Amino acid sequence: MKFKHSWRFYPLLLIFGVFFYFHITGKRKRMEFYERAINEKIIDSSDWQKRTITYYLESGLEINYTPVDHWNIHVGDSLVKTVNTKVFTIYKKNTQGVYVRYGSFDL
Repeated sequence: MKFKHSWRFYPLLLIFGVFFYFHITGKRKRMEFYERAINEKIIDSSDWQKRTITYYLESGLEINYTPVDHWNIHVGDSLVKTVNTKVFTIYKKNTQGVYVRYGSFDL
């Protein structure tokens, strides 16, 4: 193979690099979620991708939700999770303003 034809591999390297970057950052975020104890409110949401909804917690942590999961999470709900687990519990405010347990979910 000649050196002047090696430019053809640059798009492949670019695609592999982008895939690798998103794989590593996603893994890092999943591990951060797994290792932390959480007791926070959901303060904002974004659905710019139209396939997933991203919920933002008070600490800056993000949760990606696919509507197929049927979690029924909204801004203002409270999320509670213990350390070293993927299971979290959602609490919703009732009409009296008290948080009541809505359900437990597994990522």
